[in-house]
Amino acid sequence: MKPASLTLDDERPRPDGPDLVTYHHHLARYQFALGRMAGGERVLDAGCGTGYGSQLLLQKAAAVVGIDNSPLAVAYAREHFAGPDIAFAPLETPIAGNPSAQMRCPDGTLILSTPNFTTATVHMRSIGQSNPFHIGMLDLSSFRSVLGRHFRRVELYGQRRRGNRLYSALRALDVFNLRLRLLPSRRRESIQRAFDVPVGEAAVPESWVIERTQLRQANQFIAICKK
Repeated sequence: MKPASLTLDDERPRPDGPDLVTYHHHLARYQFALGRMAGGERVLDAGCGTGYGSQLLLQKAAAVVGIDNSPLAVAYAREHFAGPDIAFAPLETPIAGNPSAQMRCPDGTLILSTPNFTTATVHMRSIGQSNPFHIGMLDLSSFRSVLGRHFRRVELYGQRRRGNRLYSALRALDVFNLRLRLLPSRRRESIQRAFDVPVGEAAVPESWVIERTQLRQANQFIAICKK
C-alpha cells in the first residue's frame, strides 16, 4: 500500500521546491502533452500534484480541473495556480460533470505516464535507494497489455535523456539495460557527461527526449490512448 505523504516534498515536485531535477523531469512530460493538444479541450489532470502542470496545460485548454489525493498538494495548487478556468480538488471530492464519464467519451484522449519498472528498479538498487511512493509499476509488456484491454488506439513513447549521436546509438543497442546493471551511478554520470548528456541540475526540461523508440531503455513510459 502506498504510504501517505507527510510533507509536500515527499513525492510531488514544485517550481520553488528543493528537487529541481525531478521537477524538470515531470515538466518535460507536461510540455509533451501540451504539444499534443489542439486547443479548446476540457482537461482533467488526475494526479496533478502541486498544479504547475495543470497551469501549463491551460495555455491551450478551455478549462482544467486538477485532482490529487494529497491535501498538501491540492492546497499548494489552489494557492499558486487556481483561477477562473483552473480549479483543484482532493481526489475524493465529487467534481461537476462526472470526470469518469468524460474519460469514457469516445472523442476523449487519455495521456498518461508511468515509470518503467525495469529501469526504475535497477537504477534505484544501483544507488542504494527505494521509492515507497511508486507502487504498481509496469514493465513494457505489462503496460501494453493493460492499455490494450481498454483502448483500441494506443501510442507508446519513452522518455530518456538527450545526448549526442553516439550516445543515442549506444543506448539504442543496450536493450538489456546493462549500463544500469553493471556500472555504478557515479561512473554512469561521468560517462554521460562525456557524451554531452545533461546530468543533475543541468537536466532542464529540454534535456529530455520523448520518442517512440528505445522503449525498453526508457526512464518513463508515456501513452496516448483513444477508444
